[in-house]
Amino acid sequence: MQEKVKIICGATASGKSAKAIELALKNNGVIINADSQQVYRELPILTACPCEQDLKLVPHKLYGFIGGDERMDVSKWCEFAVAEIKKTFDEGKQPFVVGGTGFYIKALTEGLSVIPSVPQKIRDLVRKEGIGAKVSDLYKIVEKYDPDLAKKISPNDKQRILRGIEVFRATGVPLSAWQRNKKIRPLGDMEFDIELVDFEMCELERRIKLRTSKMLECGVIDEVESLYKLGYDERSGIYKILGVKEIKEYLDGNITIDELKDKIILVTRQYAKRQRTFFRTQINALKNN
Repeated sequence: MQEKVKIICGATASGKSAKAIELALKNNGVIINADSQQVYRELPILTACPCEQDLKLVPHKLYGFIGGDERMDVSKWCEFAVAEIKKTFDEGKQPFVVGGTGFYIKALTEGLSVIPSVPQKIRDLVRKEGIGAKVSDLYKIVEKYDPDLAKKISPNDKQRILRGIEVFRATGVPLSAWQRNKKIRPLGDMEFDIELVDFEMCELERRIKLRTSKMLECGVIDEVESLYKLGYDERSGIYKILGVKEIKEYLDGNITIDELKDKIILVTRQYAKRQRTFFRTQINALKNN
């Protein structure tokens, strides 16, 4: 029988992790993380990583396995995920890839365009320039040198804007041109069985509020305070995790605990809406690969 990778995806707080555990228990499964925030080890509460009880029930891979000062991107994640998937099949078990980072799942199922590596010197320089620049000014640079990319990304998506700039700086070729190259599927002809866990937005908002309250009760503020004491570079990806900036505002005395709670709920709700839009528009295409 053809081996299939089972993928369970959905927005944050949708209950996909609980669904994955339920299925994994019935199917001798191993859960492999596909969430860009849960790869970091320093913020297990804020990123809702599996608890000790869940870890005892089912093997979990790629959760909290890198430090906040380490860099993770979709290409690296695919390498780790493919290794875990192959290992799981070799052990006679069923891999369940679970998460809400659509770009990760899309890359695993559809493949990645071959794009030359950007030298670290250029990457650091572009990121440094981006710290003090307005996002609108950076977007204008992309519009000038890579108009096709500019049409596909949000004018406020600083991370993807900087990525476009650094690739053009390094190669002299627009990122959109590299992306049009034939994609290479990390798992070749492997088949996927994809399930979307979804709720109407009103129910999702209720679940987000409950999760936020639980995080605050479980010490998420202390968790973020400990992160800042580590002294990681402010450009590190871990600082982009939802809630980190808001908790720092509270720690600095700029907002009250009630304002903090409202802000975390707001940014999480906005993120969940973007995730739902992605999966609802992309899920059929992903299923048909």
